[in-house]
Amino acid sequence: MKNYKSPTKEVSARMKRVKSNCTSIEKEMKKLLEELNIRYEEQPKLIGRPDFRIHGKNILIFCDSSFWHGRREKEVSGKAFKRNRKFWMNKLIENKKRDLRNNGMLRNEGWSVHRFWDTDILKNKEKVIKRLRRIVDACSK
Repeated sequence: MKNYKSPTKEVSARMKRVKSNCTSIEKEMKKLLEELNIRYEEQPKLIGRPDFRIHGKNILIFCDSSFWHGRREKEVSGKAFKRNRKFWMNKLIENKKRDLRNNGMLRNEGWSVHRFWDTDILKNKEKVIKRLRRIVDACSK
Protein backbone atom coordinates (compact mmCIF):
# COMPACT_ATOMS: atom_id res chain seq x y z
CA MET A 1 0.00 0.00 0.00
CA LYS A 2 2.81 2.40 -0.89
CA ASN A 3 2.42 5.54 -2.97
CA TYR A 4 -0.18 7.13 -0.77
CA LYS A 5 -0.45 10.87 -0.39
CA SER A 6 0.69 12.21 2.98
CA PRO A 7 -1.88 14.27 4.84
CA THR A 8 -1.71 18.04 4.68
CA LYS A 9 -0.59 20.02 7.71
CA GLU A 10 -4.24 20.87 8.35
CA VAL A 11 -5.26 17.19 8.35
CA SER A 12 -2.29 16.29 10.56
CA ALA A 13 -3.26 18.99 13.06
CA ARG A 14 -6.87 17.73 13.05
CA MET A 15 -5.73 14.13 13.64
CA LYS A 16 -3.59 15.20 16.59
CA ARG A 17 -6.70 16.64 18.24
CA VAL A 18 -8.49 13.27 18.21
CA LYS A 19 -8.95 12.21 21.82
CA SER A 20 -6.87 9.25 22.90
CA ASN A 21 -8.06 9.06 26.50
CA CYS A 22 -11.16 10.01 28.51
CA THR A 23 -13.30 8.99 25.55
CA SER A 24 -16.94 7.97 25.86
CA ILE A 25 -16.03 4.30 25.52
CA GLU A 26 -13.44 4.57 28.30
CA LYS A 27 -15.93 6.34 30.54
CA GLU A 28 -18.46 3.55 29.98
CA MET A 29 -15.87 0.85 30.63
CA LYS A 30 -14.98 2.63 33.87
CA LYS A 31 -18.62 2.46 34.95
CA LEU A 32 -18.77 -1.25 34.18
CA LEU A 33 -15.55 -1.99 36.09
CA GLU A 34 -16.84 -0.01 39.06
CA GLU A 35 -20.22 -1.78 38.89
CA LEU A 36 -18.32 -5.08 39.19
CA ASN A 37 -16.15 -3.69 42.03
CA ILE A 38 -13.03 -4.29 39.96
CA ARG A 39 -10.14 -2.06 41.02
CA TYR A 40 -8.15 -0.62 38.14
CA GLU A 41 -5.53 1.87 37.05
CA GLU A 42 -6.24 4.11 34.09
CA GLN A 43 -3.73 4.65 31.28
CA PRO A 44 -0.84 2.61 32.72
CA LYS A 45 2.47 3.49 31.09
CA LEU A 46 2.96 0.27 29.16
CA ILE A 47 3.52 -0.74 25.54
CA GLY A 48 0.54 0.21 23.40
CA ARG A 49 -0.98 2.45 26.07
CA PRO A 50 -3.71 0.17 27.43
CA ASP A 51 -6.76 1.95 28.80
CA PHE A 52 -6.93 -0.05 32.05
CA ARG A 53 -4.80 -2.34 34.19
CA ILE A 54 -6.65 -4.48 36.70
CA HIS A 55 -5.12 -4.24 40.20
CA GLY A 56 -3.62 -7.42 41.61
CA LYS A 57 -3.83 -9.24 38.29
CA ASN A 58 -1.85 -9.20 35.06
CA ILE A 59 -4.89 -8.04 33.08
CA LEU A 60 -4.83 -5.19 30.57
CA ILE A 61 -7.91 -3.79 28.84
CA PHE A 62 -8.01 -1.83 25.61
CA CYS A 63 -11.19 -0.01 24.52
CA ASP A 64 -10.93 0.05 20.72
CA SER A 65 -12.77 2.30 18.32
CA SER A 66 -14.21 0.44 15.34
CA PHE A 67 -12.90 3.15 13.02
CA TRP A 68 -9.32 3.61 14.25
CA HIS A 69 -8.71 -0.10 14.78
CA GLY A 70 -10.09 -1.20 11.41
CA ARG A 71 -13.04 -3.30 12.48
CA ARG A 72 -15.37 -2.49 9.61
CA GLU A 73 -14.71 -3.68 6.09
CA LYS A 74 -15.88 -0.41 4.50
CA GLU A 75 -12.96 1.49 6.05
CA VAL A 76 -10.29 -1.18 5.59
CA SER A 77 -11.33 -1.69 1.95
CA GLY A 78 -11.36 2.07 1.35
CA LYS A 79 -15.03 2.26 0.36
CA ALA A 80 -15.72 4.69 3.21
CA PHE A 81 -13.28 7.31 1.91
CA LYS A 82 -13.83 9.76 -0.89
CA ARG A 83 -10.46 11.50 -0.54
CA ASN A 84 -6.99 10.23 0.23
CA ARG A 85 -8.26 6.66 0.19
CA LYS A 86 -4.80 5.04 0.03
CA PHE A 87 -3.57 7.05 3.01
CA TRP A 88 -6.56 6.04 5.16
CA MET A 89 -6.46 2.39 4.11
CA ASN A 90 -2.76 2.25 4.94
CA LYS A 91 -3.32 4.04 8.26
CA LEU A 92 -5.96 1.54 9.40
CA ILE A 93 -3.97 -1.48 8.21
CA GLU A 94 -0.91 -0.22 10.09
CA ASN A 95 -3.04 0.39 13.21
CA LYS A 96 -4.23 -3.23 13.12
CA LYS A 97 -0.67 -4.50 12.67
CA ARG A 98 0.51 -2.33 15.57
CA ASP A 99 -2.28 -3.70 17.80
CA LEU A 100 -1.22 -7.29 17.06
CA ARG A 101 2.45 -6.46 17.63
CA ASN A 102 1.67 -4.72 20.95
CA ASN A 103 -0.55 -7.62 22.07
CA GLY A 104 2.31 -10.03 21.41
CA MET A 105 4.90 -7.94 23.25
CA LEU A 106 2.61 -7.50 26.26
CA ARG A 107 1.77 -11.22 26.37
CA ASN A 108 5.49 -12.01 26.23
CA GLU A 109 5.86 -9.85 29.35
CA GLY A 110 3.19 -11.94 31.11
CA TRP A 111 0.13 -9.75 30.60
CA SER A 112 -3.33 -11.05 29.78
CA VAL A 113 -4.46 -8.65 27.02
CA HIS A 114 -8.13 -8.03 26.26
CA ARG A 115 -9.64 -5.75 23.64
CA PHE A 116 -13.24 -4.55 23.68
CA TRP A 117 -15.01 -2.88 20.76
CA ASP A 118 -16.69 0.49 21.20
CA THR A 119 -20.04 -0.80 19.96
CA ASP A 120 -20.10 -3.57 22.58
CA ILE A 121 -19.11 -1.21 25.39
CA LEU A 122 -21.76 1.34 24.43
CA LYS A 123 -24.58 -0.91 23.22
CA ASN A 124 -24.08 -4.40 24.63
CA LYS A 125 -23.09 -3.83 28.24
CA GLU A 126 -24.31 -7.23 29.48
CA LYS A 127 -22.00 -8.98 27.03
CA VAL A 128 -19.07 -6.87 28.27
CA ILE A 129 -19.95 -7.49 31.93
CA LYS A 130 -20.06 -11.27 31.36
CA ARG A 131 -16.74 -11.19 29.55
CA LEU A 132 -15.11 -9.07 32.28
CA ARG A 133 -16.32 -11.53 34.93
CA ARG A 134 -14.89 -14.48 32.96
CA ILE A 135 -11.56 -12.69 32.48
CA VAL A 136 -11.16 -11.78 36.15
CA ASP A 137 -12.34 -15.21 37.34
CA ALA A 138 -9.91 -16.98 35.00
CA CYS A 139 -7.01 -14.93 36.35
CA SER A 140 -8.03 -15.71 39.94
CA LYS A 141 -7.52 -19.45 39.50
